[in-house]
Amino acid sequence: MTTGAWIVAALWSYRDTRHETGEMMDAQLAQSAQILLAQAGHEIDDVPVTEVDAAHKYERRVAFQIWDTRRGRLLLRSQSAPTQRLDDRDEGFADRTVDGRNWRVYSRVDRERRLLVQVAERREVRDELATAVAFHLLHPILFALPVLAVLIWFAVGRGLAPLARVARDVAERAPDHLAPLDAGASPRETQPLVAALNALFARVRATLDRERRFTADAAHELRTPLAAVKTQAQVAQGAHNAAERAHALEQVVAGTDRATRLVEQLLTLARLDPQEKLPSIADVDLAAVASAAVAELRSRAANKRIGVTLDAPGPVSVRGDATMLEALVRNLVDNAVRYTQDGGAVVVRTSVDDGAAMLSVADNGPGIPAAERGRVFERFYRVTGTGQSGSGLGLSIVRRIVELHGAVVTLDDGPQGKGLTVAVRFPRGGT
Repeated sequence: MTTGAWIVAALWSYRDTRHETGEMMDAQLAQSAQILLAQAGHEIDDVPVTEVDAAHKYERRVAFQIWDTRRGRLLLRSQSAPTQRLDDRDEGFADRTVDGRNWRVYSRVDRERRLLVQVAERREVRDELATAVAFHLLHPILFALPVLAVLIWFAVGRGLAPLARVARDVAERAPDHLAPLDAGASPRETQPLVAALNALFARVRATLDRERRFTADAAHELRTPLAAVKTQAQVAQGAHNAAERAHALEQVVAGTDRATRLVEQLLTLARLDPQEKLPSIADVDLAAVASAAVAELRSRAANKRIGVTLDAPGPVSVRGDATMLEALVRNLVDNAVRYTQDGGAVVVRTSVDDGAAMLSVADNGPGIPAAERGRVFERFYRVTGTGQSGSGLGLSIVRRIVELHGAVVTLDDGPQGKGLTVAVRFPRGGT
Protein backbone atom coordinates (compact mmCIF):
# COMPACT_ATOMS: atom_id res chain seq x y z
CA MET A 1 0.00 0.00 0.00
CA THR A 2 2.84 2.38 0.86
CA THR A 3 4.56 1.56 -2.44
CA GLY A 4 1.36 2.16 -4.38
CA ALA A 5 0.79 5.51 -2.67
CA TRP A 6 4.36 6.55 -3.41
CA ILE A 7 4.05 5.59 -7.08
CA VAL A 8 0.78 7.51 -7.41
CA ALA A 9 2.44 10.54 -5.81
CA ALA A 10 5.38 10.24 -8.22
CA LEU A 11 3.07 10.04 -11.24
CA TRP A 12 1.12 13.04 -10.03
CA SER A 13 4.33 14.99 -9.43
CA TYR A 14 5.58 14.00 -12.89
CA ARG A 15 2.39 15.25 -14.50
CA ASP A 16 2.44 18.49 -12.50
CA THR A 17 6.17 19.05 -13.19
CA ARG A 18 5.68 18.42 -16.90
CA HIS A 19 2.95 21.03 -17.00
CA GLU A 20 4.91 23.62 -15.04
CA THR A 21 8.06 22.97 -17.10
CA GLY A 22 6.10 23.50 -20.30
CA GLU A 23 4.76 26.80 -18.99
CA MET A 24 8.24 27.95 -18.05
CA MET A 25 9.74 27.01 -21.42
CA ASP A 26 6.88 28.66 -23.28
CA ALA A 27 7.65 31.83 -21.34
CA GLN A 28 11.31 31.55 -22.36
CA LEU A 29 10.33 31.16 -26.02
CA ALA A 30 8.17 34.28 -25.83
CA GLN A 31 10.95 36.23 -24.12
CA SER A 32 13.50 35.11 -26.70
CA ALA A 33 11.21 36.19 -29.53
CA GLN A 34 10.78 39.63 -27.95
CA ILE A 35 14.56 40.06 -27.63
CA LEU A 36 15.13 39.04 -31.26
CA LEU A 37 12.53 41.54 -32.43
CA ALA A 38 14.20 44.30 -30.45
CA GLN A 39 17.63 43.43 -31.88
CA ALA A 40 16.37 43.23 -35.48
CA GLY A 41 14.49 46.52 -35.47
CA HIS A 42 16.89 48.40 -37.89
CA GLU A 43 16.69 48.71 -41.66
CA ILE A 44 16.44 45.29 -43.21
CA ASP A 45 16.47 46.16 -46.87
CA ASP A 46 20.08 45.22 -47.46
CA VAL A 47 20.47 42.53 -44.82
CA PRO A 48 21.70 39.31 -46.46
CA VAL A 49 20.41 35.91 -45.39
CA THR A 50 22.51 34.95 -42.40
CA GLU A 51 22.95 31.63 -40.59
CA VAL A 52 24.03 31.65 -36.96
CA ASP A 53 26.40 28.85 -35.99
CA ALA A 54 25.66 26.78 -32.90
CA ALA A 55 27.95 27.60 -29.99
CA HIS A 56 26.74 24.69 -27.78
CA LYS A 57 25.57 21.22 -28.56
CA TYR A 58 22.18 21.85 -26.92
CA GLU A 59 21.55 24.81 -29.22
CA ARG A 60 20.73 22.31 -31.95
CA ARG A 61 17.56 21.59 -30.08
CA VAL A 62 16.56 25.26 -30.13
CA ALA A 63 15.93 27.19 -33.34
CA PHE A 64 14.86 30.63 -34.44
CA GLN A 65 14.04 32.41 -37.71
CA ILE A 66 13.62 36.08 -38.66
CA TRP A 67 11.50 36.73 -41.73
CA ASP A 68 10.83 39.79 -43.87
CA THR A 69 7.05 39.50 -44.07
CA ARG A 70 6.72 41.99 -46.95
CA ARG A 71 9.12 40.20 -49.22
CA GLY A 72 8.59 36.76 -47.78
CA ARG A 73 12.32 36.43 -47.35
CA LEU A 74 14.27 34.63 -44.60
CA LEU A 75 16.69 37.12 -43.05
CA LEU A 76 18.26 35.21 -40.20
CA ARG A 77 18.11 31.71 -38.79
CA SER A 78 19.93 29.44 -36.44
CA GLN A 79 21.90 26.51 -37.75
CA SER A 80 19.29 24.10 -36.31
CA ALA A 81 16.38 25.88 -37.99
CA PRO A 82 15.00 24.68 -41.36
CA THR A 83 14.83 27.04 -44.35
CA GLN A 84 11.04 26.91 -44.55
CA ARG A 85 8.83 28.62 -41.99
CA LEU A 86 8.44 26.76 -38.76
CA ASP A 87 4.79 27.71 -38.59
CA ASP A 88 2.27 29.38 -40.89
CA ARG A 89 0.77 31.62 -38.23
CA ASP A 90 2.17 35.02 -37.28
CA GLU A 91 1.26 35.07 -33.61
CA GLY A 92 1.11 32.60 -30.76
CA PHE A 93 2.18 29.07 -29.88
CA ALA A 94 1.88 25.95 -32.03
CA ASP A 95 3.07 22.35 -32.13
CA ARG A 96 4.55 21.46 -35.53
CA THR A 97 6.46 18.61 -37.18
CA VAL A 98 9.18 19.80 -39.58
CA ASP A 99 11.50 17.37 -41.36
CA GLY A 100 10.32 14.58 -39.07
CA ARG A 101 11.05 16.52 -35.86
CA ASN A 102 8.51 17.77 -33.36
CA TRP A 103 8.79 21.45 -32.43
CA ARG A 104 7.12 23.81 -30.02
CA VAL A 105 6.94 27.10 -31.95
CA TYR A 106 6.24 30.67 -30.86
CA SER A 107 5.63 33.33 -33.51
CA ARG A 108 5.71 37.13 -33.08
CA VAL A 109 5.60 40.11 -35.52
CA ASP A 110 6.67 43.69 -34.87
CA ARG A 111 4.29 46.65 -34.73
CA GLU A 112 4.75 47.51 -38.42
CA ARG A 113 4.29 43.84 -39.29
CA ARG A 114 7.53 43.97 -41.23
CA LEU A 115 9.49 41.40 -39.22
CA LEU A 116 8.36 37.96 -38.13
CA VAL A 117 10.30 36.09 -35.45
CA GLN A 118 9.71 32.40 -34.86
CA VAL A 119 11.42 30.69 -31.96
CA ALA A 120 11.14 26.93 -31.56
CA GLU A 121 12.25 24.22 -29.21
CA ARG A 122 12.42 20.49 -29.82
CA ARG A 123 9.75 18.54 -27.91
CA GLU A 124 12.28 15.97 -26.80
CA VAL A 125 13.95 18.61 -24.60
CA ARG A 126 10.81 18.88 -22.51
CA ASP A 127 10.31 15.11 -22.49
CA GLU A 128 13.88 14.54 -21.32
CA LEU A 129 13.51 17.11 -18.57
CA ALA A 130 10.20 15.62 -17.36
CA THR A 131 11.69 12.12 -17.49
CA ALA A 132 14.70 13.25 -15.46
CA VAL A 133 12.38 14.76 -12.84
CA ALA A 134 10.34 11.55 -12.70
CA PHE A 135 13.48 9.47 -12.34
CA HIS A 136 14.64 11.59 -9.43
CA LEU A 137 11.21 11.21 -7.85
CA LEU A 138 11.63 7.44 -8.08
CA HIS A 139 14.95 7.52 -6.21
CA PRO A 140 13.26 7.46 -2.77
CA ILE A 141 11.20 4.45 -3.87
CA LEU A 142 14.21 2.56 -5.17
CA PHE A 143 16.48 3.25 -2.21
CA ALA A 144 14.43 4.43 0.76
CA LEU A 145 11.49 2.04 0.41
CA PRO A 146 13.45 -1.12 1.30
CA VAL A 147 14.84 0.65 4.36
CA LEU A 148 11.34 1.84 5.25
CA ALA A 149 10.00 -1.70 4.83
CA VAL A 150 12.60 -3.06 7.26
CA LEU A 151 11.82 -0.32 9.77
CA ILE A 152 8.07 -0.95 9.49
CA TRP A 153 8.60 -4.69 9.90
CA PHE A 154 10.72 -4.10 13.01
CA ALA A 155 8.31 -1.53 14.49
CA VAL A 156 5.19 -3.61 13.83
CA GLY A 157 6.84 -6.76 15.18
CA ARG A 158 7.93 -4.94 18.31
CA GLY A 159 4.52 -3.30 18.71
CA LEU A 160 2.62 -6.58 18.28
CA ALA A 161 4.84 -8.54 20.64
CA PRO A 162 2.53 -7.89 23.65
CA LEU A 163 -0.42 -9.15 21.61
CA ALA A 164 1.55 -12.27 20.74
CA ARG A 165 2.21 -12.86 24.44
CA VAL A 166 -1.49 -12.47 25.24
CA ALA A 167 -2.36 -14.86 22.39
CA ARG A 168 0.10 -17.46 23.73
CA ASP A 169 -1.31 -17.09 27.24
CA VAL A 170 -4.87 -17.65 26.01
CA ALA A 171 -3.90 -20.52 23.65
CA GLU A 172 -2.05 -22.41 26.41
CA ARG A 173 -4.95 -22.27 28.85
CA ALA A 174 -7.01 -25.30 29.76
CA PRO A 175 -10.72 -25.14 28.80
CA ASP A 176 -11.78 -24.63 32.43
CA HIS A 177 -9.08 -22.06 33.22
CA LEU A 178 -11.11 -18.84 33.21
CA ALA A 179 -9.06 -16.77 35.65
CA PRO A 180 -8.55 -13.17 34.47
CA LEU A 181 -5.38 -12.18 32.66
CA ASP A 182 -2.89 -9.96 34.46
CA ALA A 183 -3.78 -6.52 33.09
CA GLY A 184 -1.02 -4.83 35.10
CA ALA A 185 1.72 -6.70 33.24
CA SER A 186 0.34 -5.71 29.84
CA PRO A 187 1.41 -2.59 27.93
CA ARG A 188 -0.99 0.29 27.80
CA GLU A 189 -1.88 -0.47 24.16
CA THR A 190 -3.09 -4.00 24.96
CA GLN A 191 -4.96 -3.20 28.16
CA PRO A 192 -8.34 -2.63 26.40
CA LEU A 193 -8.00 -6.07 24.77
CA VAL A 194 -7.01 -7.70 28.07
CA ALA A 195 -9.95 -6.01 29.80
CA ALA A 196 -12.33 -7.26 27.09
CA LEU A 197 -10.95 -10.81 27.39
CA ASN A 198 -11.30 -10.72 31.17
CA ALA A 199 -14.91 -9.58 30.81
CA LEU A 200 -15.52 -12.44 28.37
CA PHE A 201 -13.95 -14.94 30.80
CA ALA A 202 -16.22 -13.62 33.55
CA ARG A 203 -19.33 -14.05 31.37
CA VAL A 204 -18.31 -17.57 30.34
CA ARG A 205 -17.56 -18.45 33.97
CA ALA A 206 -20.97 -17.14 35.05
CA THR A 207 -22.67 -19.11 32.27
CA LEU A 208 -20.92 -22.33 33.30
CA ASP A 209 -21.81 -21.70 36.93
CA ARG A 210 -25.45 -21.24 35.98
CA GLU A 211 -25.43 -24.45 33.95
CA ARG A 212 -23.83 -26.41 36.81
CA ARG A 213 -26.33 -24.95 39.26
CA PHE A 214 -29.23 -25.73 36.94
CA THR A 215 -28.05 -29.32 36.52
CA ALA A 216 -27.62 -29.78 40.25
CA ASP A 217 -30.97 -28.16 41.06
CA ALA A 218 -32.82 -30.17 38.44
CA ALA A 219 -31.28 -33.45 39.63
CA HIS A 220 -32.10 -32.67 43.25
CA GLU A 221 -35.63 -31.38 42.75
CA LEU A 222 -36.75 -34.00 40.24
CA ARG A 223 -35.62 -36.87 42.44
CA THR A 224 -38.55 -36.50 44.89
CA PRO A 225 -41.50 -36.30 42.44
CA LEU A 226 -40.07 -39.04 40.24
CA ALA A 227 -39.60 -41.29 43.27
CA ALA A 228 -43.19 -40.56 44.32
CA VAL A 229 -44.46 -41.41 40.85
CA LYS A 230 -42.53 -44.67 40.86
CA THR A 231 -43.87 -45.56 44.34
CA GLN A 232 -47.47 -44.90 43.34
CA ALA A 233 -47.02 -46.90 40.13
CA GLN A 234 -45.75 -49.83 42.19
CA VAL A 235 -48.73 -49.44 44.52
CA ALA A 236 -51.07 -49.57 41.52
CA GLN A 237 -49.35 -52.71 40.29
CA GLY A 238 -49.83 -54.44 43.63
CA ALA A 239 -53.35 -53.13 44.32
CA HIS A 240 -55.89 -55.80 45.40
CA ASN A 241 -58.99 -53.91 44.29
CA ALA A 242 -60.06 -51.32 41.73
CA ALA A 243 -60.50 -48.50 44.24
CA GLU A 244 -56.97 -48.87 45.59
CA ARG A 245 -55.60 -49.04 42.05
CA ALA A 246 -57.56 -45.97 40.93
CA HIS A 247 -56.31 -43.96 43.91
CA ALA A 248 -52.71 -44.93 43.18
CA LEU A 249 -53.09 -43.98 39.52
CA GLU A 250 -54.54 -40.61 40.54
CA GLN A 251 -51.42 -40.04 42.62
CA VAL A 252 -49.26 -41.02 39.62
CA VAL A 253 -51.03 -38.40 37.51
CA ALA A 254 -50.65 -35.77 40.25
CA GLY A 255 -46.96 -36.57 40.66
CA THR A 256 -46.46 -36.35 36.91
CA ASP A 257 -48.16 -32.94 36.91
CA ARG A 258 -45.85 -31.72 39.67
CA ALA A 259 -42.76 -32.98 37.84
CA THR A 260 -43.97 -31.38 34.61
CA ARG A 261 -44.49 -28.02 36.29
CA LEU A 262 -41.09 -28.25 37.95
CA VAL A 263 -39.38 -28.98 34.62
CA GLU A 264 -41.24 -26.08 32.99
CA GLN A 265 -40.15 -23.69 35.73
CA LEU A 266 -36.55 -24.91 35.61
CA LEU A 267 -36.46 -24.41 31.84
CA THR A 268 -37.97 -20.95 32.23
CA LEU A 269 -35.27 -19.96 34.72
CA ALA A 270 -32.55 -21.47 32.52
CA ARG A 271 -33.83 -19.32 29.67
CA LEU A 272 -34.09 -16.15 31.77
CA ASP A 273 -30.75 -16.36 33.61
CA PRO A 274 -28.41 -15.60 30.69
CA GLN A 275 -30.54 -12.68 29.50
CA GLU A 276 -28.91 -9.30 30.03
CA LYS A 277 -31.69 -7.42 28.25
CA LEU A 278 -35.11 -8.15 26.84
CA PRO A 279 -35.01 -10.17 23.59
CA SER A 280 -37.82 -8.07 22.14
CA ILE A 281 -39.62 -4.92 23.24
CA ALA A 282 -43.11 -3.91 22.24
CA ASP A 283 -46.17 -2.19 23.66
CA VAL A 284 -48.04 -4.84 25.66
CA ASP A 285 -51.52 -4.42 27.16
CA LEU A 286 -51.03 -5.60 30.73
CA ALA A 287 -54.80 -5.77 31.28
CA ALA A 288 -55.19 -8.19 28.34
CA VAL A 289 -52.32 -10.35 29.63
CA ALA A 290 -53.92 -10.50 33.09
CA SER A 291 -57.31 -11.40 31.56
CA ALA A 292 -55.76 -14.31 29.62
CA ALA A 293 -53.97 -15.63 32.74
CA VAL A 294 -57.16 -15.48 34.82
CA ALA A 295 -59.10 -17.33 32.11
CA GLU A 296 -56.43 -20.02 31.91
CA LEU A 297 -56.37 -20.70 35.66
CA ARG A 298 -60.06 -20.21 36.42
CA SER A 299 -60.89 -23.93 36.06
CA ARG A 300 -58.19 -24.89 38.56
CA ALA A 301 -59.47 -22.25 40.94
CA ALA A 302 -63.01 -23.56 40.52
CA ASN A 303 -61.87 -27.01 41.64
CA LYS A 304 -60.90 -25.41 44.97
CA ARG A 305 -63.99 -23.16 44.99
CA ILE A 306 -61.72 -20.10 44.83
CA GLY A 307 -63.21 -16.97 43.32
CA VAL A 308 -60.82 -15.20 40.94
CA THR A 309 -61.72 -11.57 40.18
CA LEU A 310 -60.15 -9.37 37.51
CA ASP A 311 -60.18 -5.62 38.11
CA ALA A 312 -58.95 -4.07 34.85
CA PRO A 313 -61.08 -1.03 33.96
CA GLY A 314 -59.08 -0.18 30.84
CA PRO A 315 -55.95 -0.94 28.79
CA VAL A 316 -52.63 -0.52 30.61
CA SER A 317 -49.68 -0.23 28.23
CA VAL A 318 -46.25 -1.56 29.21
CA ARG A 319 -43.07 -1.57 27.15
CA GLY A 320 -41.65 -5.05 27.44
CA ASP A 321 -41.47 -8.63 26.21
CA ALA A 322 -44.94 -10.11 25.80
CA THR A 323 -43.90 -13.72 26.51
CA MET A 324 -42.10 -12.78 29.72
CA LEU A 325 -44.98 -10.62 30.93
CA GLU A 326 -47.38 -13.53 30.34
CA ALA A 327 -45.10 -15.79 32.42
CA LEU A 328 -44.96 -13.12 35.14
CA VAL A 329 -48.73 -12.81 35.49
CA ARG A 330 -49.34 -16.56 35.16
CA ASN A 331 -46.86 -17.38 37.95
CA LEU A 332 -48.34 -14.79 40.30
CA VAL A 333 -51.93 -15.94 39.73
CA ASP A 334 -50.94 -19.62 39.88
CA ASN A 335 -49.15 -19.07 43.21
CA ALA A 336 -52.17 -17.25 44.63
CA VAL A 337 -54.57 -20.04 43.58
CA ARG A 338 -52.17 -22.77 44.72
CA TYR A 339 -51.60 -21.43 48.25
CA THR A 340 -55.09 -20.07 48.97
CA GLN A 341 -57.32 -22.40 50.93
CA ASP A 342 -60.54 -23.84 49.50
CA GLY A 343 -63.28 -21.26 49.34
CA GLY A 344 -60.84 -18.35 49.30
CA ALA A 345 -60.61 -15.37 46.93
CA VAL A 346 -57.99 -13.94 44.54
CA VAL A 347 -58.11 -10.44 43.04
CA VAL A 348 -55.98 -9.52 40.02
CA ARG A 349 -55.79 -5.78 39.41
CA THR A 350 -54.13 -3.59 36.72
CA SER A 351 -53.98 0.19 36.93
CA VAL A 352 -51.93 3.30 36.23
CA ASP A 353 -50.44 5.25 39.13
CA ASP A 354 -48.68 8.56 38.41
CA GLY A 355 -47.88 7.45 34.86
CA ALA A 356 -46.53 4.04 35.94
CA ALA A 357 -48.26 0.75 35.09
CA MET A 358 -49.23 -1.34 38.13
CA LEU A 359 -50.06 -5.03 38.53
CA SER A 360 -51.17 -6.58 41.80
CA VAL A 361 -52.36 -10.05 42.80
CA ALA A 362 -53.99 -10.30 46.22
CA ASP A 363 -55.36 -13.35 48.07
CA ASN A 364 -56.78 -14.12 51.50
CA GLY A 365 -54.73 -17.27 52.03
CA PRO A 366 -52.19 -17.99 54.77
CA GLY A 367 -49.82 -15.28 53.50
CA ILE A 368 -46.09 -15.08 54.15
CA PRO A 369 -44.64 -13.98 57.49
CA ALA A 370 -42.87 -10.64 57.26
CA ALA A 371 -39.60 -12.22 58.40
CA GLU A 372 -39.60 -14.61 55.44
CA ARG A 373 -40.66 -12.22 52.66
CA GLY A 374 -37.06 -11.39 51.83
CA ARG A 375 -36.23 -15.06 51.20
CA VAL A 376 -39.20 -16.26 49.18
CA PHE A 377 -37.56 -14.96 45.98
CA GLU A 378 -34.70 -17.43 46.50
CA ARG A 379 -34.82 -20.56 44.39
CA PHE A 380 -36.41 -23.63 45.98
CA TYR A 381 -37.23 -21.75 49.15
CA ARG A 382 -40.61 -22.87 50.52
CA VAL A 383 -42.61 -21.37 53.34
CA THR A 384 -43.42 -24.07 55.86
CA GLY A 385 -46.93 -24.73 57.05
CA THR A 386 -48.71 -23.99 53.78
CA GLY A 387 -49.72 -27.57 53.10
CA GLN A 388 -48.63 -27.26 49.47
CA SER A 389 -45.78 -29.03 47.67
CA GLY A 390 -44.66 -26.29 45.33
CA SER A 391 -41.23 -26.12 43.76
CA GLY A 392 -40.26 -22.76 45.24
CA LEU A 393 -39.44 -21.35 41.79
CA GLY A 394 -42.50 -19.23 40.96
CA LEU A 395 -41.37 -16.06 42.74
CA SER A 396 -37.79 -16.56 41.53
CA ILE A 397 -39.12 -16.42 37.97
CA VAL A 398 -41.17 -13.36 38.87
CA ARG A 399 -38.15 -11.53 40.30
CA ARG A 400 -36.00 -12.25 37.23
CA ILE A 401 -38.68 -10.99 34.82
CA VAL A 402 -39.17 -7.90 36.97
CA GLU A 403 -35.43 -7.18 36.90
CA LEU A 404 -35.25 -7.47 33.12
CA HIS A 405 -38.12 -4.97 32.79
CA GLY A 406 -36.59 -2.51 35.24
CA ALA A 407 -39.64 -2.85 37.47
CA VAL A 408 -40.03 -3.23 41.26
CA VAL A 409 -41.88 -6.03 43.09
CA THR A 410 -43.09 -5.73 46.67
CA LEU A 411 -44.86 -8.08 49.11
CA ASP A 412 -47.47 -6.86 51.55
CA ASP A 413 -50.40 -8.12 53.56
CA GLY A 414 -53.58 -9.09 51.75
CA PRO A 415 -57.01 -7.51 52.13
CA GLN A 416 -58.04 -6.86 55.76
CA GLY A 417 -54.51 -7.82 56.83
CA LYS A 418 -54.96 -11.45 55.78
CA GLY A 419 -53.18 -13.26 52.98
CA LEU A 420 -50.64 -11.73 50.61
CA THR A 421 -50.53 -8.96 48.03
CA VAL A 422 -47.80 -9.05 45.38
CA ALA A 423 -47.47 -5.69 43.58
CA VAL A 424 -45.31 -4.95 40.52
CA ARG A 425 -44.64 -1.35 39.53
CA PHE A 426 -43.26 -0.78 36.05
CA PRO A 427 -41.16 2.28 35.17
CA ARG A 428 -42.92 5.29 33.71
CA GLY A 429 -42.64 5.50 29.94
CA GLY A 430 -41.59 1.84 29.53
CA THR A 431 -38.40 -0.08 30.18
